[in-house]
Amino acid sequence: MPSPSPTGGDEGEPVMLAFLNGRPDHYWIEAFAAERDGFKAEHHVSGMCIDARGLVVTGPAAQLRSLTAHLRNFVHRVSRISLQRRVMERLSSNSTSVSNAAENDAARRDIDLVARMPAVATILEEVSRSTGMRFATVARVSDTRWTACAVYDTIDFGLRAGQDLALETTICNEIRKHGQTVVFNHPSRHPLFACHPTPALYGFESYISVPIYLADGRFFGTLCAVDPQPRELDPATIQSLEKFAHAIGSELDRAGLHAGPGSKAQS
Repeated sequence: MPSPSPTGGDEGEPVMLAFLNGRPDHYWIEAFAAERDGFKAEHHVSGMCIDARGLVVTGPAAQLRSLTAHLRNFVHRVSRISLQRRVMERLSSNSTSVSNAAENDAARRDIDLVARMPAVATILEEVSRSTGMRFATVARVSDTRWTACAVYDTIDFGLRAGQDLALETTICNEIRKHGQTVVFNHPSRHPLFACHPTPALYGFESYISVPIYLADGRFFGTLCAVDPQPRELDPATIQSLEKFAHAIGSELDRAGLHAGPGSKAQS
């Protein structure tokens, strides 16, 4: 909330505090430093820094009062970037291992394969249109890695084809294990996802993810859509996404994917 002065006196600009869940690590601090100037310029605030409590933003009181949602989205974006940096550093540090090299080769192969499937772009656009969710992706999900193979993004979510998310932060990793479609709206009100860290971390209020299986029952990944705003999906829309996921799996088989990244379908 804005206060008269960052020092508690009557002079100086108002401040807004954004409390963080934990102490930022160096990945988060580096991402914050890279994104800060753009945020300041876009929202016309004079100062933005990290202190022991979280983020401190200074500027005109009227500007700060309208900043809450933008600042929350900024924190989520910085968190995504820091996770990406952590993942990439981990992949780089393990680049000499035989198993990791094989996984990197397999991921690149699958990304290239999906890129050569013209129907995927049309499917992702239709998924976005039918759900109202403005970010959609086909993700490759193995037991060690989550990789975006194709992306449709009209909200600047910040994820591109070929980029990874930390596997342990994704709901897709759970879908890899149980093999079921996951869909929810307003996670803070959902009996299972109210305390789940993923929606808060990535800043979405609506979500659907459908498993993609190959013809022999092996798990490839997921067809996902998310949005920062809540979206209600009816059963017909959910069923249509499941048909799209099945079509992608069939196309992967026709394109010659003989070794999927995941496990067999769960019965």
